[in-house]
Amino acid sequence: MQKNNLLEAINDPFLFKLDLLEIQNLSLKFNKFKKKKLDLKKKINLSISSDYTTTYLTELLPLFFANHGIDSNIYESEFGSLNFLSRDLNNNFWNNKVDIFLLIPSSKNLKYLPKLNEDTKTIKENAKKEAYFWTKIWKNTKKNIIQTTFDPTFDSNFSQIDGVKFGGYLHYIRLVNSILIENLPSNVGLIDIENLIIKNNQTKWNDNKIYNLTKQPYSMNTLPFLAKNICSIASGILGLSKKVVVLDLDNTIWGGAIGDDGIDGVLLGEETSEGQAYSNFQHYLKNLSRKGIILCVCSKNDPKISKEAFIKHKHMKLKLEDISVFASDYNNKADNIKKISKILNLNLDSFIFFDDSKVECEFVKTKLPEIMVINLNDDPSEFVEKIESVAPFYFKNITKEDLSRVNSYRKITLFNAERSESKNLDGFLKSLKAKITLEKINKVNCKRSSQLIAKTNQFKLNSKLFSPKNLLFKKEKCIPISFKDKFQNYGIIGVFVFSINKKLKTLFIENWVMSCRVFSRRIENYIIDYLKDKSLRQKCDFIGFNFNITKKNLYLQNFLKELGIKLNKNNSSYLIKLNKI
Repeated sequence: MQKNNLLEAINDPFLFKLDLLEIQNLSLKFNKFKKKKLDLKKKINLSISSDYTTTYLTELLPLFFANHGIDSNIYESEFGSLNFLSRDLNNNFWNNKVDIFLLIPSSKNLKYLPKLNEDTKTIKENAKKEAYFWTKIWKNTKKNIIQTTFDPTFDSNFSQIDGVKFGGYLHYIRLVNSILIENLPSNVGLIDIENLIIKNNQTKWNDNKIYNLTKQPYSMNTLPFLAKNICSIASGILGLSKKVVVLDLDNTIWGGAIGDDGIDGVLLGEETSEGQAYSNFQHYLKNLSRKGIILCVCSKNDPKISKEAFIKHKHMKLKLEDISVFASDYNNKADNIKKISKILNLNLDSFIFFDDSKVECEFVKTKLPEIMVINLNDDPSEFVEKIESVAPFYFKNITKEDLSRVNSYRKITLFNAERSESKNLDGFLKSLKAKITLEKINKVNCKRSSQLIAKTNQFKLNSKLFSPKNLLFKKEKCIPISFKDKFQNYGIIGVFVFSINKKLKTLFIENWVMSCRVFSRRIENYIIDYLKDKSLRQKCDFIGFNFNITKKNLYLQNFLKELGIKLNKNNSSYLIKLNKI
């Protein structure tokens, strides 16, 4: 495999669909490849423990992490270690300096698989005991955990009705899994093994022969699918899942070309199977928008004609108010997508582009390699399945800020329009009637705060992660920042975490992030003044922090320079005298 092929594979969202042998060869080559040549956005340490053999899975994970923009350092514990590690929470495994634990338990180690004629009450109580064992582990671990649900067993109690009858092994496993889901804390992400089996219907999942040979229960061909899903959830935890969908129009959200066929000529609605498929796709997109994914249009069409379809076509599920930026003209799509990125103030690596044209997809992929590109040139009834197979979105902890994000970005365009018309920035900012609130960390805002720390790039001191549990543990040393003005209530738009070292007379900022939605409001100046005042009251002479210079945090770099701080690419540790800020 040539180097270019390796780079192409790393950038291919459908890497998991390649032949297993090819993926294994790519993994071997990747391990020898100099990672500095790749633009990997995050670096993580991952510890794996399982009741199964994970050697073959672990060999593939670094390649799939790179496929998700992550540089990974993986520690694999011994075979079958999870059974005893889960019973010894003081083991060094749990104290390792890792960002994420990956736990893969086995249904073979469930203690209370039902016996024949066991009564329903006993089965339910046993399932609760089984689940409680794991929820206790979760409560004692502040770091992020990715864990697989219990997998269906090879054998059964009641043959074909095993999953729908109390006392069936499959029914019991589903019962335990459902209790785990009901008690899932914010720092744990579950991988639904049964759902993977259903979606991976072209490959046999369980393999008795492989299990007897290697103590790995799933077939070798399922490993890429499992690796992809592990990395997708890790990507979501790290804030690397996609936030913006950029849509073509013709033969993408409706059938036909509206410029040629007119509004009444496009395929949309229940009259035809193809029209129904496009309607279903629009319904899927609208649901994404409701969960905080930003929808934009990038189409080579007359803007008046294309917008008219959103207003007048009786079967349009998407409306103009669902679209945050509408770029419909005859300029090349790569340039238009860059303009959309600038308007939203979001990095291109948070974008995913859908288009039916292979030419347009290849052009955008070549010009903007940061963007995930999916060519929808096949049956529209398979669009959703194709997109979901890549798992580009992550909806573990949906916050109120997520639910209002689409409206928030529409308001930002109003803000930018008024600001561009104003000649006096100070006067304009005063006219906004802005209010900044420094909140106490609690069980509600800790999820949003953890989410911001993970996914923010443009205003972020360093890569240190905090799970919601970590932040709650910090108490008054973690302060979420909420903001509102005359345009809207933005909710939690930032958070900073600090500690006090009285011996060194230093207030140390462990991390500080702010959403790009509120840049240029001088909120950062307000926070610096607060930290200086806090330092004085704690009798500190210095403010310290670790700052990693990246291509994406130019806004923060400029702000630090404005404070008189000299940045050093070779040293990330800063200790600044209060009177020098």
